[in-house]
Amino acid sequence: MGKIQLMKPELANLIAAGEVIERPASVVKELVENSIDADSKNIYIGVLDGGRKKILVKDDGNGMNQEDARMCFLRHASSKIKNEYELNRIHTLGFRGEAIPSIASVSKVILTTSDGVEGTRVESKPDSELQVMPGPLRKGSIFEVSDLFFNTPARLKYLKSTQVENSNIIEVAEHLALGFPEISFSLFLDNRPVFNTSGRGDLLEAIQKIYGNRIALSLYKVTGEGIGFSFEGFVGKPEISYSRRFNMLTFLNNRCIYDYRINKAIEEAYRDYLPPLRYPFAIIKITADSQLVDVNVHPTKKEVRISIENEIANEIKSTLITVLKNKKPLYEASQDEKTSRDLNLDDAIDIEDFKADEKKKIDSDNTDRSEQKFYQEVLPIEPTYEAKNIVEIIKEKIEEQKPTSEEPKQTPKDYFYSAFEGEENKSKLPEMHPIGQVLNTYIICDSDDCFYLIDQHAAAERINYEKTQLLFSNIKERVIPLFPIVIELSFKESENFDEKHQRELEEIGIKAEMFGNRTLKITEIPAFLDDANMESIILDTVHSCLNDEVSKPLELLHLTIANIACKKSIKANHQMSALEMEGLLRDLSKCINPSNCPHGRPTIIRITKDDIEKIFRRTGF
Repeated sequence: MGKIQLMKPELANLIAAGEVIERPASVVKELVENSIDADSKNIYIGVLDGGRKKILVKDDGNGMNQEDARMCFLRHASSKIKNEYELNRIHTLGFRGEAIPSIASVSKVILTTSDGVEGTRVESKPDSELQVMPGPLRKGSIFEVSDLFFNTPARLKYLKSTQVENSNIIEVAEHLALGFPEISFSLFLDNRPVFNTSGRGDLLEAIQKIYGNRIALSLYKVTGEGIGFSFEGFVGKPEISYSRRFNMLTFLNNRCIYDYRINKAIEEAYRDYLPPLRYPFAIIKITADSQLVDVNVHPTKKEVRISIENEIANEIKSTLITVLKNKKPLYEASQDEKTSRDLNLDDAIDIEDFKADEKKKIDSDNTDRSEQKFYQEVLPIEPTYEAKNIVEIIKEKIEEQKPTSEEPKQTPKDYFYSAFEGEENKSKLPEMHPIGQVLNTYIICDSDDCFYLIDQHAAAERINYEKTQLLFSNIKERVIPLFPIVIELSFKESENFDEKHQRELEEIGIKAEMFGNRTLKITEIPAFLDDANMESIILDTVHSCLNDEVSKPLELLHLTIANIACKKSIKANHQMSALEMEGLLRDLSKCINPSNCPHGRPTIIRITKDDIEKIFRRTGF
């Protein structure tokens, strides 16, 4: 007898479940996606004990008849695709027919469903036959999943705490609610409401419901389109930043995805506005032709392949750069205080306020009452008059932020363009008058209803940086190095080197030619590179270019210019005269981005009358 044998169906199901169902949040995701595909308008999600005890998903979708209710528990049984042609044009969130069988193999499932004509109730337990019986005629479906992983103790053992599992469920539900603002979502954890969206199709309202008023008021609206795709969404002011990419969300055809190039494009657009290792708030919804997208490359469909990935990333980057250049956002003292206190919720994944409440366990005496609450009928909550007003106010604020005229999109050739070229490009800084200096480091400027603190070193860095940009843009002088720079290439790099890469390098001042099979000779370099950093910058730039890391050469030159600007700038603890302060402000007002130094730190902080009155406890008198 041979060593290779067919697995039992039960064992094969358990292995398949390991790919699709990693934790309770995976169950919520799969069931809710099925509800969305069923054209539901209202979806209720209820969870007990982090999903271990029970998960309930209730919708008002199309429902199923008895035959479909039985078939949905079989592997690879699907109503969403029927042939190879449809596989290449996926319009639904699910299509493989694996979710429900995988869930049923590691838990006990009760399905109550009706298409409005026939009601069905199906009970499923691993290693036993399906129990199919008549059910109520309420149109839609109710999935009750209990005792998750009871037959796979190893996986049950490695689940995280209830707080962490609840946090993951919240994340999944939030992403689905943002992806489908036209559907009303209600999330309850241990009988406590977490959030409820109206389902009116307003993305900004969904953001306000999930993230709160302060975040919603600090957003810029962005839209763009290209051949075969379009996008819209909201991005945060630079004051809203995080230590991780937790709130950089991209949606493709309403599906929340991760795409390295698109995320990188968003980060690069904010590069001049945020310090290193800080990431912005962004929710970008992309719509693309389904023929250009392959979602069948990852078990949970988190990652997808997009044939026009570079075009989408470049358009998003260009649009965000234009928006930020037009806005020229200033930092406020009150915003900075809030940022340090509130905006790092991603660092504490348990969500602090919710985590504190989660520690209060349900009393055993109230078990029956809590079960009754768990099964209660939850309908979408109509927003109050005040809530509607809040959303309208937020929309008005964002409308006011729209640029008056559209600037041309940025390309690599005009990357080093500078506002110092003419007075017509002068930025609109608020009127401010220097009245003195504190700690020989910060300039105090008076204005009508506030005053400003300016970091003299950061401001001088920004000015010198943009002047160096202009110098490079206008002169672009190249010199022949005293000793030739010879770079040994990898097989991939030598194969990649062609006219395109040669032209890209020449655009940033590096002239290169092959010198043997796997050797590149650099014959000319940018004039502003000095002996101290010349060779290392050239090496990194060439390797990045030949490995098709599109943005890296410009990024490396950006860092080089930033370092040069830093060395030229006024330092802290330097006493400045009134004329020097006036000159610094005048030059700063001509910058494209006067709000940040080249390393992303703020140059100007606005302190309002309200901020001062709060410090002196004058508010309310």
